[in-house]
Amino acid sequence: MRLQQNPLFRKEIAPWYDSDTSCFIMIGFLLVIFLFSITGISEAYEKIEYHKHVWVPGILAILSGVTIISTLMRLIKRYYKRQTKEMDDL
Repeated sequence: MRLQQNPLFRKEIAPWYDSDTSCFIMIGFLLVIFLFSITGISEAYEKIEYHKHVWVPGILAILSGVTIISTLMRLIKRYYKRQTKEMDDL
C-alpha cells in the first residue's frame, strides 16, 4: 500500500532500507563486490584453463554495476526533489 503524497498532519515515513544512509552503505558494499569481480576477471584471464569460467565474475560485475547505477539514480532523483521542494517553500 502506497503512502499518501501529501499527508495531512505528518511527514511521509520512508522505510529504513530506503534511507540515504542505507543507500550509501549499499553502494559501498557493491563497489567492493564490483572491484572483487573485476579482479576475478583479470585473474581468470591469466590462466588459459580458467577462461571458460570468466562468466561468473562477469555476471557479478554486471549485477553489482546495475544495482549501483540504480541506487545512484534513486539518490539523485531524491536530491533534486528535495531541492525543488525547498525552492517552492521560499
